[in-house]
Amino acid sequence: MSTISLRRRSQLRCRRGPQLFVTTFMVAIILRVSSSKDVQYGDVHNRRYISQEPRQLQDYIPNPGPPVTCNFAMTTFQMDTFSPTQGDGIIFAMKSQESDDNGVKITSFGFNVPTAKSQTVDFKVYALKQEGYYADPNRDSLNQGRTYDYRGTSQIDKWEEISKGTIKNDDLIAGDTNGNAPDFYKIPFGMFNAVQIPPNGGVRSFYISTNLLYTDPTLDAGVNDKQLLIGYNDPNVPKLLTGEGASGFSDTKFMYKTREFVGKFFYETECATEAPSISMSPSTSEPTSSPSLLPTTSHIPTKTSMPPTQPAGAEAAISFPLLKCDPNQATVPQEVQDALSDQVTYTMNTGEDSEGFNNINSEVVEAKVRCVQRRLTGDDSQHDRLLATQSSAMEFSLVITGDYRSLDGKAPDMGQVVEDSINSDAAKFTKELKDRSANPLLEQATEPIVAARTLDNDELEKFNNDEFEVTIKAFPSPSPTAEPPDNMKKALLIVILIVSGIMVVLASFLLFRHAERRAVENRRKKMERMSDSQVSTLKEDTLNQEWEKEKNMRMASNSWHQIKKQSDYPPPPSPYYGGAPPQHQEYPHNRDHYQDNYEEDQYSTSEF
Repeated sequence: MSTISLRRRSQLRCRRGPQLFVTTFMVAIILRVSSSKDVQYGDVHNRRYISQEPRQLQDYIPNPGPPVTCNFAMTTFQMDTFSPTQGDGIIFAMKSQESDDNGVKITSFGFNVPTAKSQTVDFKVYALKQEGYYADPNRDSLNQGRTYDYRGTSQIDKWEEISKGTIKNDDLIAGDTNGNAPDFYKIPFGMFNAVQIPPNGGVRSFYISTNLLYTDPTLDAGVNDKQLLIGYNDPNVPKLLTGEGASGFSDTKFMYKTREFVGKFFYETECATEAPSISMSPSTSEPTSSPSLLPTTSHIPTKTSMPPTQPAGAEAAISFPLLKCDPNQATVPQEVQDALSDQVTYTMNTGEDSEGFNNINSEVVEAKVRCVQRRLTGDDSQHDRLLATQSSAMEFSLVITGDYRSLDGKAPDMGQVVEDSINSDAAKFTKELKDRSANPLLEQATEPIVAARTLDNDELEKFNNDEFEVTIKAFPSPSPTAEPPDNMKKALLIVILIVSGIMVVLASFLLFRHAERRAVENRRKKMERMSDSQVSTLKEDTLNQEWEKEKNMRMASNSWHQIKKQSDYPPPPSPYYGGAPPQHQEYPHNRDHYQDNYEEDQYSTSEF
C-alpha cells in the first residue's frame, strides 16, 4: 500500500479547489438544461434525458451518446378560403412513408379550442389498438365499412386512451392554424403516451374527443387522402390523412362527414447534426464517504445546425387540346390563367413526387389559343372530307418556383417533378382545373400535354428581376394522322352489306307469304259467313219456285178441264113447255155426272 506525504496531500488540496469550482459550475449548467421541459429551436424540441417525462418519450441507451432524438412539429396547411368549423371530435389516420424502414413515433397533438377561452374544456385522445385504418375504406351506401368498422361507442374497447386532460384559458396560446388567434392548445409531452406508426407505409388511427376546429376537405379530397402540411423538410415525415367529423362518436355511420384536421402533430426523430459533448477525463479526487450526486459526464447537446434552404425553379409548357373553339379568339381569359396557376400549385403541393419542395408557387408567363379551321384535304381516298392540318389547343408557359432543403447535398430535378405530378393523373388535374373556373373555353379542354425543365440559379435570379425569357415554348398539340386503309374492314363491310341484303329479301318474302295467308284466311271466313244466309235464301227461293210451278200446272189443268167440259156439253134442247120429257131423249149430264165433276172441281180448288 502506497503512502502519500503530508506535503503531497497539501498540494492536492490546493489543486482540488479550482477543480471543485469548475465541477460545480458544470453541474449547475446540467441541472439548468435538464430541468427545462423542452429546449426549442424553432419547431424542434430536444427530448433527451428529461426524467420527469414518461419513459416512452425518452431514448434510454446504456451508453449515453448520439444520436439525440428530437420532436418535429408539422402544421396543417390552410388556403386563403380557409373556413374552419367547430365540432365535437374528429377521427383520422396517419401513414408512414413507404421508404421509411423504421416507422415514426407520434408524441403529441395541438389543435384550436375557441370554447376554452370562456370555459374549461375536457379532451381525450384515443389510438386504435391495432394497426390500420379505423374503418374499411370500401364503404356501402350508409357509409359503413364493408368488412370492418371501429367507429362508435360500441367499439370503444378497440381503442386505447393515450391522453386526457382539461383545457383552460391560461393553457391557450396564439397558434398559426386559425389566423394567429389565441385559441391554440398543445398537449404537453408528459400528458401524451407516444404511439408508434409501423414502417413502410404503415397506418395508425386516432380519435380526438373535444370541442375543436376542423375544416371541409380541400377541393374534392376524400377520406384517407393526404393533407397538405407545412414544416421541416424531412423525407420520413408521416402523412396526415383526411378524416371524418365524429360528433359524439356515434354508432350511426352516415352521420360521419369528411373533414380535415386543423392543428399540429409532433413526431420523434433524430436531430440533424446534433451530438452531445462527452468528457471522458477521469477524476483525480480521492474517494469520499458520500456518493457523488451527478455523473461527471456532460450531456449538454450542441445547437442544431439545419441544412439551409435552396431556391428551386422550373419552366413548363402545358398544352390543352380543344374539342372546339372560336377561330377569332387568340387570347386566354385571365380567369383561366389564374385557375391554371392555382391548380399547378395545388398539384405540386399535394403530389408525392414533390414532397421535397416547400413554398411552391407558379406563374403563367405566356398564354394563347391556337384555333385551327378545318379545310378540304383534296385527297380522293378520304373523299374530300373536312380535316384539320393540326389540332386546336390552348397553350401556356409557366414558371414554378419553390425551395428545398437537401440533406444529401443533391439538388432535385424540379422540372421532372412538375411533369410527374401532372401526368400521374392528368384526368384528375383537368377535372379540378375545370372546377376552379366555368369558362366556356376551359370546358372544351381535354387532358394536357406537359413538358418542363429545371432552372438554374442564374435563371431564377433573372426571373425574380423580371429579366427571364421563356426558352421552352408552349408547343401545339400533334397533328392528327390519317389512318391507312384497311382492306379487311372493307371486305367485312361488304360481307355485312350482302348478308343484310339477303336478310332483307328473306324478311320481305316471309312478310309477303304471311300477308297472303292472312288474305286467304279472311276470304275463307267471309265465304263461310256468307254461305249460311245464301243457303237459307236459296232454299226459300227454290221452294217458292216449285210451289209456283205446281200452282201454274194446277191452274193450267183446271183450265183444260173447264174447256173440255164446255166442249162435251150438247147444245141446249129446244124449249119444252110442260109435261114429261120424251122417253127416247137421253141426258148425258145426269145427276151422277154433275156430282163427279163437282167433287173434282172442289178438290182442285181446295189446294190453292
